[in-house]
Amino acid sequence: MFLKLVWLIPALPLLSAAIVGIFGRPLKWSERTISWIACGSVFLSLVITAGVFVQYRAAHWPEPYLTSEAGGFPHSFVWVPGGDAELSLGPQAGQRVTFKVEWSYQVDPLSMVMMIVVTLVGFLIHVFAIGYMRGDGGFYRFFAELNLFMFMMLTLVMGSNFLMLFVGWEGVGLCSYLLIGYWFHRADAKAASMKAFIVNRIGDFGFLLAMIAVFSLFGTLQFTEVVRLAADEAYLPTEAFGMFGLASWIALGLFVGATGKSAQIPLYVWLPDAMAGPTPVSALIHAATMVTAGVYMLTRTNVIFMKSPTMMFVVALIGAATLILAAVIAFAQTDIKKVLAYSTISQLGYMFLACGVGAFTAGIFHLFTHAFFKALLFLGAGSVIIALHHKQDMREMGGLKSYMPITYWTFVIAWLAICGIFPLAGFVSKDEILWRAFTTEVIPGGRWFWLVGVVGVALTAFYMTRLMALTFWGSPRFASRVPTHGLSDEPAHQVEPRESPKVMTLPLIALAVGTAVAGFVGWPPALGGSHRFERWLDPVLYRRATDAGAMAHHDATEYILMITSVLLAAAVMAATYQLYIHRKQTLQAIVEAIRPLYIASARKFWVDEFYESVFVRGLTLGFSRLFWRTDARVVDGAVNGSAWFTRFSSRLSGWSDLFIVDMIVNAIGFGLRVFSVAFRAAQTGFTQNYALVITFGLLIATAAYFIWGS
Repeated sequence: MFLKLVWLIPALPLLSAAIVGIFGRPLKWSERTISWIACGSVFLSLVITAGVFVQYRAAHWPEPYLTSEAGGFPHSFVWVPGGDAELSLGPQAGQRVTFKVEWSYQVDPLSMVMMIVVTLVGFLIHVFAIGYMRGDGGFYRFFAELNLFMFMMLTLVMGSNFLMLFVGWEGVGLCSYLLIGYWFHRADAKAASMKAFIVNRIGDFGFLLAMIAVFSLFGTLQFTEVVRLAADEAYLPTEAFGMFGLASWIALGLFVGATGKSAQIPLYVWLPDAMAGPTPVSALIHAATMVTAGVYMLTRTNVIFMKSPTMMFVVALIGAATLILAAVIAFAQTDIKKVLAYSTISQLGYMFLACGVGAFTAGIFHLFTHAFFKALLFLGAGSVIIALHHKQDMREMGGLKSYMPITYWTFVIAWLAICGIFPLAGFVSKDEILWRAFTTEVIPGGRWFWLVGVVGVALTAFYMTRLMALTFWGSPRFASRVPTHGLSDEPAHQVEPRESPKVMTLPLIALAVGTAVAGFVGWPPALGGSHRFERWLDPVLYRRATDAGAMAHHDATEYILMITSVLLAAAVMAATYQLYIHRKQTLQAIVEAIRPLYIASARKFWVDEFYESVFVRGLTLGFSRLFWRTDARVVDGAVNGSAWFTRFSSRLSGWSDLFIVDMIVNAIGFGLRVFSVAFRAAQTGFTQNYALVITFGLLIATAAYFIWGS
């Protein structure tokens, strides 16, 4: 039953977006009505997703794919009925194929994981947003755009081919642009939305080139066919490490797209600025769902990446570098949402590191657990921001533990999870990545990548404990007298922060429960669990024998590594607590000792300034000046030259007409006038003159006849 309704999962949010967006303002619907429609559509999508999961697991798993056509769904139709095309890559180069793309949804273990994340976390964030956006003038517009994002994100993860993935890919980028710039009257929001849009277009160009290459090689964009053909060595041979062949070029294009969407080096700079949007947007789009699309794409196309060990190494290297850089930048940030933004970039680095070492399962598992605790962190930050009348500077917070107990304790669970404390979800998924990096045989240098991951654990524990200390612990530093609504001109009066309403705290509690139990889905065999999550994703992964072998044995090494990461995190957390709460003078001395690093962290290592000077003002403005000069001297020169030539031609034509054509015409007229004088003289009008002329003519004719005729 539910498998036949799978098309409703993305369709319901789209319908809700259209209804709320079109009728919400003209009909002056109340916030309650809009909330019921917007949240209700996502809840129904969640219910259908749960039903599809149960039915698929019972009847079809471990079948690798269940497309709409195979499942008998009534919604599959030919979307792009193209003509013939000629393949230009691989062994089938020169062969003609029919280009045809279906609009159909694919249900498999990977898409099911993503559907659960998007609908479950998305629904809770929708509910939280009811309270967060209360009283906002664009309430209807916000929820219409949020529902539209849900449709695009579900299309991205459920599409059965590359073109549907690309439509969802571009769609979530558009929704991100709209929602980052939701408060369009603010200059920072407008600039951030434009920055996100442009930076993502850079990555999307690589994705587009890779998609073209995929069709040029395989003659299809359907995931099922691409995976089947890519696994064939005749179509896509496995390359040696250090070689850069066809598989590497396709993987590079896909990876460039992934770095843009998932904010990895060098295209990560848009994500921190995206915090200018409303906090529910930051939680849903820029923490739990959209930014993980790159990890989803890497896993969906894992067969192509596994054929290129060189690109696998590049993926792991970029992931490792990103997780360290973002974590260090988070050290000195004072905006609570900026800290969480860099934390998200760092955690995405862990996911890329996992994919790079061949642990695609571990990467998706961390994506799954991260969605819960990072959404909880952002929503907890949103609760704090509302309580402090939209203040986001942690230097103006402190001591909120006693004012906001529900927000605090749920935040504590998320804090422990992201720091990797046993037995929460973050511990399980992060430990899985570290173990798989340590034992990988897919690429060289696995133990170095493990070491980078462990350093990331320590850095994460530091900046997240710092956030806790500045926000919830210590003495209050917020102003006791603030305007009633933060941004209004009403007289200031005594206001203390208070707990958020239930519509905001209930999602926090639900996400806290998810953060606590999500790790048990992939509980490691070393701790008495099984390969449940790995077996679930087995049907969509290519050649996992090496990886499975790495996980098949569990000796003392794994326990040592596990204990090392947990103890390191706990030690850093305890030390950070002492520094920020009890030993502030020692903290100040440490800051002074490492002031250059502290300043570099606070200034984000001047990466934005570098991009601004080199790419925006350097290359971009340089090219703009070049194009301006080209336009002025070449294009305008050609236009002005053609205008001069036209004027010259017109003058030449006028001269020719005056002195040649008119002269000839006038000469003919003059000649005719001269000859006409004699004829006019004969035209006297008297009959006797005409008779005399005729007589003379006859006499002349007769004489001529007798003289010459005889």
